[in-house]
Amino acid sequence: MAPRMTMSFWRTREARVLWRRPETEHLDCGRILENDKSYIENFVGDNRIPLVSNLKYMDMSCEAIQNRIIPFNFRLRPLKLGVVFARVVYKDYEFLEKQVQMSYHPQNVFCFFIDSKSDYDFKWRIRRLRRCLPNVHVLDEELPIDSAGHNMNLAHYKCMEKMIKLANWDYFVLMQNHDVIGKTVYEISRIFEILDGANDIDIDKEFGRVEERFEWDLKKLRLFRDESSLSSGFLNHTLRLSKGSVQGSLSREAVEWMVKTVNPKKYLDQWNEGSYGVDEQWISTFQANEFLKMPGHFTDKCLVETGNKIDFITRWSKWSWSDEIGEKCGSKYVRHGVCIMGIEELPVIAQMPNIMFNKMMPMFDYAIVECTAELLYNRTFLGQDDHPLEEEYYENMINVHYHKHHMEPDYVLNCTPGYEIWRSRKYPL
Repeated sequence: MAPRMTMSFWRTREARVLWRRPETEHLDCGRILENDKSYIENFVGDNRIPLVSNLKYMDMSCEAIQNRIIPFNFRLRPLKLGVVFARVVYKDYEFLEKQVQMSYHPQNVFCFFIDSKSDYDFKWRIRRLRRCLPNVHVLDEELPIDSAGHNMNLAHYKCMEKMIKLANWDYFVLMQNHDVIGKTVYEISRIFEILDGANDIDIDKEFGRVEERFEWDLKKLRLFRDESSLSSGFLNHTLRLSKGSVQGSLSREAVEWMVKTVNPKKYLDQWNEGSYGVDEQWISTFQANEFLKMPGHFTDKCLVETGNKIDFITRWSKWSWSDEIGEKCGSKYVRHGVCIMGIEELPVIAQMPNIMFNKMMPMFDYAIVECTAELLYNRTFLGQDDHPLEEEYYENMINVHYHKHHMEPDYVLNCTPGYEIWRSRKYPL
């Protein structure tokens, strides 16, 4: 990878500098990207580099914030598609500011919803970010959000309500606090250009979280805002509930539909009465029930017929339990059943087709955050071409093919991917 102080390939008179924090400035991310295991051994185990918080002395003037986020000699090519990154947050301001820097472009928009339980200083800093950057939005409303998922969906929905008032964005990405973007702004724009209106939503079997006292038919849910043109037979449809991920990517048309055509608030309220994992059934269920005709939808037919999930590239994550950490978790550290990524996984991030990675914890290993930022910086500004974007991967995704062709009279759904999905690739490297 390129050195941390380097010249722009389009303007050689002025230096572009990617600043590093003191605790990581000695890292050679290039050797880590090349999977130099003898070098990587210096920064794993007891030698991991956590974030050393410097909030007390952090300059929060608008000039300082802009200098940290917007690269020197700022000049970015226009995007074909702008993106909303909607993130529900509660801690680690320095980490979150870095995430804005990693995916910053004037055409992109950042919507933050704050957990009401967050401390005052965190809230103040996030709201300060809004004052200093015109494409950062922080909702005034706050809700208590917990690890069981309560109010998570509602927070994202409130971002949707605000964002549809803005023009010039094309996709909406749902995120949580410690998700890390792994593609450049141009790569993300190109991925969504290939999806061409298809949503990228995880669809899996729902397993026992449904509150039996609730009903899930369209009429009882009062799902459609205008029922006058809908038949009683249609309104008596009961949703087939499915589980997925909180994270996902929705086309603008899908978000407009979610806010203007339907009203999911009763649906969300019913799930909010549950005890655990209540945030994993919203977009998955709406995506899988094709009769709703949400723009960019798919179907649950592949799941029902084969028992297997189709591909989903918005989020990379690996689940692992104590008896298999060594085999399934590169960092050998698990939190709530999810592998926490460490510096040894930079080559994984560089090679995978996913848009974001879940998750990185700055107090566990901040080196992976900094090296991922350098990877994106070098691809964006220095023309680094370490792993060209796998355009054919996205073109051949089953949901993308379905979106393009399912209205054709002779279309037949093929649930077998003609390529190796990312979940089947070697991991750990």
